[in-house]
Amino acid sequence: MKTRIRHIALNTENWDRMARFYQTIFGMKKITTGMTDEKGNYNPNRGHISDGVIGFAMLQKHPGNQSGLDHFGFEVEEIPVVMERMRNDYPELLVAKSLPHVPFSVSRGTDPCGTQYDISQKGVAKVREGYLEDGWDQPRQISHISIRSKQPERVAEFYHRVFELDAGEAPGPDGSFRVTDGKVELLVRPCDNSLYRGMREGLDHIGFAVEDLERTRKEIEELSDAAPESAPANLDAGRFGAMTRADLEGCVIGQYAMADPDGVLLDLTEA
Repeated sequence: MKTRIRHIALNTENWDRMARFYQTIFGMKKITTGMTDEKGNYNPNRGHISDGVIGFAMLQKHPGNQSGLDHFGFEVEEIPVVMERMRNDYPELLVAKSLPHVPFSVSRGTDPCGTQYDISQKGVAKVREGYLEDGWDQPRQISHISIRSKQPERVAEFYHRVFELDAGEAPGPDGSFRVTDGKVELLVRPCDNSLYRGMREGLDHIGFAVEDLERTRKEIEELSDAAPESAPANLDAGRFGAMTRADLEGCVIGQYAMADPDGVLLDLTEA
């Protein structure tokens, strides 16, 4: 089995409105049962959702955790093999055991720019529920995860060497590098100082492939009217809105820039 990108997690204080957005617009379905709610209690009605390939964990934000994108994760064939590559080639990078209640991750590591990722292996005792299944195909699925780095080529090389992701297309006109598991791409974009968020290393945005871009945009408008609490955040709001939009539209893959109800940046591409 080849390494697969299998998991994305974000922190939110608004699980219900976020779940409605992703389930309605992208057809995501729940694959695990039970998560911590805003009161710190176990809520069996919450869980990870999925597009059929990627498990999407909307984790309850607690004090000390940042809002928005937090980490992503891999499913590998043999965890010890991956760990050995990391020890040999990147001994300076941090690796830790994951928390016992997490249904996907076995270990947590960092890449050369500090982005955190989970490592999992199908069939181990800790992995459960929907993460044991092969998944499904559907018209709207996650196509790419974007990372910002001051050394994008070095970060892309890390994922190629440690996880054996295939090198994608040649460096983009913006200096970005791409690696892929054959289904989902990691797009490593260079940092720049044209806006404050562009100076920050780490996870940047998520991209979705959709079968019909105009239809998807219409459905987003319909959801906004029917459930305003689950409407996308206004990407153009505030003094820096236009700059944020321009930066996101600079992604070499995405065709339509937007944000989810929490303001997590997304872009859509017509497949």
